[in-house]
Amino acid sequence: MQPLSVHAQPASDPAAAKHPAPAAPPIAGRSIQLREGKLPLVPLTGDIFYRVVASEIAAQRGMFGPAANTLIPLARETGDPRLAHRALEFQLAGGNLAGALDAAHLWAQLAPYDSNASAAELALSAANGQTRGMAAALRKRIQEAADKPTAINQAMGVVSRLNDRRLALRIMDEALSDPAVRKLPAASLALSDAAHAAGNDARAVSEARTALAADPKSEPAALRALEYGIAVDPVVAQRQARDFLARNPNARRLHLVLVGQMVKDGKYDEALAELDAMSRRTPEDFDLLYMQAQVAYRAGRLDPARALLGQYLDVQEQRQRSTAPGATMASASASDAHVLLARIDEDQGRIDDAITELGRIQDPAMRYDAQLRQAVLIARQGHTDKALALLDNTAAQDDDERVQGYLTRSQIQRDANRMDAAIATLKTADRAFPDTPEIKYELAMLNERLGRISEVERLLRQVIALNPDNAQAYNALGYTLADHNKSLPEALDLITQALNIAPNDPFILDSMGWVRFRMGQLDRAAEYLRRAYAQRPEADICAHYAEVLWKKGDHERATALLREGYKKDPKNPTVIDTLKRLGVKP
Repeated sequence: MQPLSVHAQPASDPAAAKHPAPAAPPIAGRSIQLREGKLPLVPLTGDIFYRVVASEIAAQRGMFGPAANTLIPLARETGDPRLAHRALEFQLAGGNLAGALDAAHLWAQLAPYDSNASAAELALSAANGQTRGMAAALRKRIQEAADKPTAINQAMGVVSRLNDRRLALRIMDEALSDPAVRKLPAASLALSDAAHAAGNDARAVSEARTALAADPKSEPAALRALEYGIAVDPVVAQRQARDFLARNPNARRLHLVLVGQMVKDGKYDEALAELDAMSRRTPEDFDLLYMQAQVAYRAGRLDPARALLGQYLDVQEQRQRSTAPGATMASASASDAHVLLARIDEDQGRIDDAITELGRIQDPAMRYDAQLRQAVLIARQGHTDKALALLDNTAAQDDDERVQGYLTRSQIQRDANRMDAAIATLKTADRAFPDTPEIKYELAMLNERLGRISEVERLLRQVIALNPDNAQAYNALGYTLADHNKSLPEALDLITQALNIAPNDPFILDSMGWVRFRMGQLDRAAEYLRRAYAQRPEADICAHYAEVLWKKGDHERATALLREGYKKDPKNPTVIDTLKRLGVKP
């Protein structure tokens, strides 16, 4: 914030004359001069100086609420938008979204010419779930903007804060309804992203292709047409991506997304051939060596992957020798290669070699994670106490690393069946970092394993309160209620909220199928579970799908599915329990 001064510089904006700031009430004994489109001319009195300094001191002591509450009335009295802006910063620092929205309203009121103020007001309105008038406000901002693509992207940033993705799409539709705006490629790209987030991939692909038709060389449009088109018609999506690449062979990102899809489809030879062609076209792109190693690893070709990583490491070592320390990303790149080499060693059963490989990581940003992984591998060898001792001697550099250390310790204790110790570790972590959703979530999962359902509910509700966008927390709580046949309407509402955030998540689709089953809605349950199993054919989803089909009377298909699930994971408790209850032999 600029200091208050009798000679404060004006905020210049050509639109200011159209939107004069509202008059500030006079303060006894002081004369405040309001100037259209400019900062108010405020005599810097002892009272103002004291209140500003007091708020800053309060903020430095972590008392963000009192700091903001000191500035808000002062902003109203002086008509100075900088004070409202500073109050907004304090409220955000304190995590008070409602208070931040109040401050943003005041900032926008005092500085109607400031696009940053109106953008903050809209974004915080979205974060607080206040959407009335949002579409009209965004539409007006876009229409008046000189740079409309940037304004459209800013509008997407606002609506992306909404938990309800379908509502976000409707708002973007209305915000972009002006025909002159709607024909812009940026509008189609924004609607493509909004439609995908809302689970409407057919609309997402259509909008991406509209953008591509308007700008045939647009790689962002081609990327969306491929990524979103995979869910609609993968054959057409990949063919169109190849057509674009034939016309635009240097579209590197699209090449790599296409390679990623080939890998996902198990077409490893095609993926490697594509990467090889890219390497011949741009031989100086040494990162392609690492990507080839990743594909070879995914294909189970561990020795070729190791050889490629050796070449890649040679290149990174040459880069490090030929440049000043820190001048390149060679250290981080080499560390990525060591991580993958350690994974190859691990897969080949060479755990000691994997631990040694992780010890070669020099990048400070990756060193702590490597040491945590070493501890996990040591524990896997049966040396739990040695692994925990390594954690004791591993120094975290910041709070994020400290949280990860607690989570790793609890994982090692859990895997060693030291459940009480694992829970004690997470409780200690929760006291140290009470506002960390990851800790509470893991603690909930441990309590679920011990059947402490009331504790699971309590912790997951706290996770949701801390992170209202956490789809997995809504899903876990909803599934827990449904699985115990408890509060089914609330379970349905929770899982619906999770689907609004992540419409295509197979695990959330599985939960929706399960709660529908518990509510006796067999046809709808079967459809959700069919979609979930098509995306993620895992044993738990298989068992749920089979049980619904059995209840519908399709015993033959249910039996086949259960045997399929048992073959995938013979130790899966959900599959085993379902087999027993239905009297099906594996």
